[in-house]
Amino acid sequence: MNKEDLIYIIGHKSPDTDTVCSAIAYAEYLNQKGFNVISAITGEINLETKYVLDYFKFETPVILDSLSQKNVILVDHNEESQRLDGFESANIIEVIDHHKINFTSSEPINFQVKPLGSTASLIAERMFNDKNFEISKPLAGILISAILSDTVVFKSNTTTPRDIEIAETLNKIAQIEDLQTFGIEIKKKKASLKGLNPEKIIYSDFKTFEACGNKFGVGQIEVVDLSEAKEMKKDLLEKMNEIAKRENLLFVILMMTDIINEGSELLISDNCDCIEKAFNKKVNDNCVYLDKMMSRKKDLLPVVMKILEA
Repeated sequence: MNKEDLIYIIGHKSPDTDTVCSAIAYAEYLNQKGFNVISAITGEINLETKYVLDYFKFETPVILDSLSQKNVILVDHNEESQRLDGFESANIIEVIDHHKINFTSSEPINFQVKPLGSTASLIAERMFNDKNFEISKPLAGILISAILSDTVVFKSNTTTPRDIEIAETLNKIAQIEDLQTFGIEIKKKKASLKGLNPEKIIYSDFKTFEACGNKFGVGQIEVVDLSEAKEMKKDLLEKMNEIAKRENLLFVILMMTDIINEGSELLISDNCDCIEKAFNKKVNDNCVYLDKMMSRKKDLLPVVMKILEA
């Protein structure tokens, strides 16, 4: 592919801070290498991501409604269910991700997946390894923000020593006074549910998955106090059941993660009888609290998938 050809770098549906900042950072890197690259998103960014971009003075990427006929680099996802519509006719030339692999391609492509806490860590490593590239202070800032966000300020079980090392190395450039304090401040921007309707809350970070031909959905919100979410439990469950029916999903789970006390309250739609079996814990009124559950990817999904595939 020629350097003049336009390439879009884009993350998964329901864009979060890691997917947005990774796309921006990698686009800046490739543009400096002489490629014609634009960072893109699949929809509106959340308040946490907006705070980060405003703080480090980056513009919001362009919004795409289809990948059709476009040259594309996928970041922070590779599964079909996470991709924007039109990917069937897109020219996917590279994937950089930190999730499980569920990807096929008729052509050989650059494909990098590593079990790190965020895609931003992979992007930063690539920059570190390029002696001809200098990471700017704002660029280091958004990469750190993405790492802090996806690792829940290093509290998530997905966090690796390498993520912490990368963040600390980047901070020699960004010079953020205290990473823990800054990380909590970032997470608080998305923690309040005031003014949000149930659908907006559920879809704020929502992904669909498939096991043995059955699709199901898992949303996650991160809060500093579970009381707001508990007050909305009835309305949230009604909307979750509506979403399951509308999208032909076997069930929907909403992880309400308390980032201060380090655990998650699970709201579980009807037709989901796998949680009690998966975690050997009684579900009462479509709800159960699981201590130390912080990561959808590592703490919840593998256990649920194992039960569904049994």
